[in-house]
Amino acid sequence: MRWPTHFLSLLVVLFAACTAVQPPPLPPLPASTPVPVPTPVSTPVPGLQPAIDAGLSFLNNQYNRDLGLLQESPNIGAQRYFITNDNVLAAYVFEQTGQDDLAIDIREVMARYGPSTNNFIEAAWGEVIPWPPKHFEDPGSLITNVGEDQILTIRHEGVGYFYDWSAYSNLACMAVVNEYNQGYVESARRLYEIQMSTFDGRGFADKAHDDRGDVYETLGVAWCVYAGALLQTPVHETALSALLEQQDPATGGFHTHYRAAESRLADPNVETTSLALLALLTLSGQHVLVSAEVR
Repeated sequence: MRWPTHFLSLLVVLFAACTAVQPPPLPPLPASTPVPVPTPVSTPVPGLQPAIDAGLSFLNNQYNRDLGLLQESPNIGAQRYFITNDNVLAAYVFEQTGQDDLAIDIREVMARYGPSTNNFIEAAWGEVIPWPPKHFEDPGSLITNVGEDQILTIRHEGVGYFYDWSAYSNLACMAVVNEYNQGYVESARRLYEIQMSTFDGRGFADKAHDDRGDVYETLGVAWCVYAGALLQTPVHETALSALLEQQDPATGGFHTHYRAAESRLADPNVETTSLALLALLTLSGQHVLVSAEVR
């Protein structure tokens, strides 16, 4: 049998195409960064238990058993009950300190009012959140009134983002924790070092400090001590001292603001106290953050 000349020519072309030199294979993708195995701090900081016990006492005293939630603060935030960030943080702290029944009760109440997360505060317990975070509604979004009490939450749903997040100490160290939650330990360490280089011995003279007229925010110090504890960096003694100085000896709660010459301003509140407790519990070896990617 004889094949037509044009058909034979086509076979030659196809064979040449199949045997042509192929491009080299693409290099393999780099190995993903492993999520750090959660371990307690190698050298627990001694002497923190009295501060931890006092802080837990404050949280318990803010708990309203009729509502099943903690009010924001004794005076300024009386009769305001924030689902986020306050109650969800307090519930997590209670879980970490053996008050499981109380944590369950709070979570059941929060579930009745809607979502107890806001794509923001979850970083505190190991979730990975979008970065930069969105701005929030301040002083909060009202969910409902129960008599004279207000049930509120802080939502991060607007169109604007905190593109200047590094100008705020609490967000800067929150970013450290968020990097840690993803397993990017070296990146987290670098962000932490950058932020701690701005600590002036009393606190962080950040954008919030300047906007408030030389007033420091305790929350930024709490987030940064917490971040350093998670990274198991050498304890920043001055930052830890600055945090502990904001604990109210009468209530055990941590005050929200202070000046260099006036150590405590405003009220101690649940959010600040909860973050401070997470920092102290981690430093003392009683809290180990389990990343969401491990759970």
